[in-house]
Amino acid sequence: MYGSLLLLAVGCKSPTVCCNPRFVTDELLCRTTVSIEKVQPCREVIPAGVVLEDGLDEVEAVATGLANNSLFQAALAQLGMAGGDAVQASLIANPQVLMYFPSGAKEGQYTIYAPIESYFLRPTRVKVANREYRRIGEQLVQNGLNVARDIRLAYIDLALVTEQSRLATEAVEIRQGIANLTRDRFKDGDISELETIASKVDALNAKALNGVQQQNVSISRARLVSLLGIPTVETPLEPTALETLSVPELDEQQLIETALACRPDYHAARWAVAAASERSHLSRWIFWRADSVVDVRHGPDYTRTGSGLRFDLPIFNRNQGGILRADWELNAAMHNRDAIRDQIYQDVRVACRQLSQAKANLTILESDVLPNLSEAVGIAEKGFADGGTDYLLVLQTTTLYLDARARILDQRAMLKRAVAELERSVGRSLDASPLDVSKMLVETAPVETPAE
Repeated sequence: MYGSLLLLAVGCKSPTVCCNPRFVTDELLCRTTVSIEKVQPCREVIPAGVVLEDGLDEVEAVATGLANNSLFQAALAQLGMAGGDAVQASLIANPQVLMYFPSGAKEGQYTIYAPIESYFLRPTRVKVANREYRRIGEQLVQNGLNVARDIRLAYIDLALVTEQSRLATEAVEIRQGIANLTRDRFKDGDISELETIASKVDALNAKALNGVQQQNVSISRARLVSLLGIPTVETPLEPTALETLSVPELDEQQLIETALACRPDYHAARWAVAAASERSHLSRWIFWRADSVVDVRHGPDYTRTGSGLRFDLPIFNRNQGGILRADWELNAAMHNRDAIRDQIYQDVRVACRQLSQAKANLTILESDVLPNLSEAVGIAEKGFADGGTDYLLVLQTTTLYLDARARILDQRAMLKRAVAELERSVGRSLDASPLDVSKMLVETAPVETPAE
């Protein structure tokens, strides 16, 4: 009996459950500067500080989406489930009681069976549960970063088509102005009727394109509203102007090292390896079953107490299949970790080079192409008004000017998309202060050692 109490005391000293319900919220706040608000089902919440009536900026869009996106909020429930699994893993198995009631000449018998293996295997089970909790938490942080990236991309698309719609409206005014000018020159007898027809058709095409752009704005706004999780909000979402983004020079290798230290999905994969390692270790002992026995017998004029041990003889079943499966699960977890590491290299390199390309193209368009075309359009329109320039030259120059404006908008959007992709690939904002990468790698994930 005293042995059973000793085993119970030993079992109570096993590792404690390490569950932080604010882990995902705190990590996303650190990485995106956005605080997540919990939203009850069937409700929509506009976070504090977000005012839709004065326009929606990118940060406000991310804050609103992380609070209201139903799929992300549903995924966050996995952390609570993992917490329940961790608590369950910390519980020791209940003792069993066998009772025989006295009847006639038969004595009463009371036997208690306390599962010894439950006490000794409890520390490993708690370690597995803690590592699984951390793995799920890190994966949810990565999901949050993915949602934030998707919201940013949808926001950039809306901002782009909104600017393109404004440019299309401006193009209608320019084309209509040229059409009016050709009509006046036709009345003066300076040009043929054929040239006036061409200018009218050009103006009508510009109006048609403007209508298409207006529809594109509505479609992009609907997509963003869906991602934000606020489909019933009546206030139209108006993005801020799509301006040129200032991006510092980037060191690709340093960004890769930072990503390996920061990416939550890589941390989750490392925690998965640690959990699989503990499971592999546990599988070598899980077949073992032993009970500490306390037996009490009552007779007419006596009471006898005895203790003993009941256990299985591991002759046939030593969990050979379970061990094999656990070892292969560990092997798969290691390969998955390596695959994510390789994906990080690809993600960062592609995003870096897309950003560099967009930045270089935008610089050329804004610094060289657009100023020259603006000057050429002014000269061509003045010459056409004075009767010294052919309409075809005016049309060609105006088309090149509007195309350059459209390409600048595309490159600005591409630059912002590349920044969003790069920050998601690195796992943190590019504006954040530099990290001590070696220290970060030690503090954020366990030492991954395979089972013996």
